[in-house]
Amino acid sequence: MKKLVLLVSVLIFYSQALLWGQIEVNYDNSNPIAFQIGTTPLFPDGNLIALLGTMTFNTNGAPLFDPAFMIVSPVTNGISFSGDRYSYTDSSGQKHYNNNSSFGFRIVAVTNLTSGGFLKQDITSASGTPMVPGASGNQASKISSIQLYLVSWETNMENKVRSGSNYTLTSNNLETFNIATADKGSGFYQGYTYAKINNQAVPSNGNAPIPGQSFRESPIVDIPFGEVNEDPILTLSIQAETNFSIQNAYGTNKTKIAEAQLTLQNAESGKTYGVEVTFSNSVGSQTFSLHLDGQRTLFAIPYLLLFGGEPVTGSVPLDWVDLSSSAPNIRSIEVSGINQDRADMAPAGLYQDTITISITPKDTL
Repeated sequence: MKKLVLLVSVLIFYSQALLWGQIEVNYDNSNPIAFQIGTTPLFPDGNLIALLGTMTFNTNGAPLFDPAFMIVSPVTNGISFSGDRYSYTDSSGQKHYNNNSSFGFRIVAVTNLTSGGFLKQDITSASGTPMVPGASGNQASKISSIQLYLVSWETNMENKVRSGSNYTLTSNNLETFNIATADKGSGFYQGYTYAKINNQAVPSNGNAPIPGQSFRESPIVDIPFGEVNEDPILTLSIQAETNFSIQNAYGTNKTKIAEAQLTLQNAESGKTYGVEVTFSNSVGSQTFSLHLDGQRTLFAIPYLLLFGGEPVTGSVPLDWVDLSSSAPNIRSIEVSGINQDRADMAPAGLYQDTITISITPKDTL
């Protein structure tokens, strides 16, 4: 089950303007991790690949310029794994393998775009390696998620590795990394600021967070290679989060506050999939309300939450079906049903509600 946090915010129209905040990155480790053979369109050359994790960005209203990978420990000396390598096939058709052969790998950042496309960038040891190649301007509304892959340098790996074998990390410990973004649209080297990844503490003096973000919750020792899992890997991201003017959600009026995008990997061609999506607040109630400064003890404004146009009941799952890996799976998140008389009574300020969104896979359809 995957979880994301959506911050629903409304600015009462006579309050002061918001200040831009710290850019935050949510990094979700893949668990379990396994090697697969890359396929079209992402890795059409048949590299051996493993998804390390997926990151999503919350800009808190700030622009997102030149997100860059700040290496703390990994790829200076390369990454290598050892294990069975195909040698020859005998006259009986039996395949033979050499033990403890070495395979070289690199880290590749794959940026999934809200438009449905993707970009790839090899990550090097140099600080300031861009994650989004050729990006210019504010990327806040363009990036859906960024996935980090281990990718073999060798291609056509289906003919070189052995199904069911484990491959052992023999060089480079894949420890930690940081992320920074440019301060201005003029470029990364005109000034940058470290982003907060998960629970990192970002120093106020501009130095890198120590320790950096771990690639994995536990150290990588062995990674198995086998058949593609029957169940796909589901990645949920929340895009285009925005504050909204309260009058846009009065009565039956609806205003879009965000977009949910769900991507599938390892999905079987021609099959569709489904998930249950659950929206819950901190008290687990079935109704939602905005509170002054996000404090539940302060003035409340009840509201109706809509997911893909369907009313949401707190902590009650909604079905999201007909999911496919061949096209973006996107649903809007909207707010409606605000009582104008109640809103008119509200003290000026920022009203917020924090909602946790959970997804649970359903059976293949």
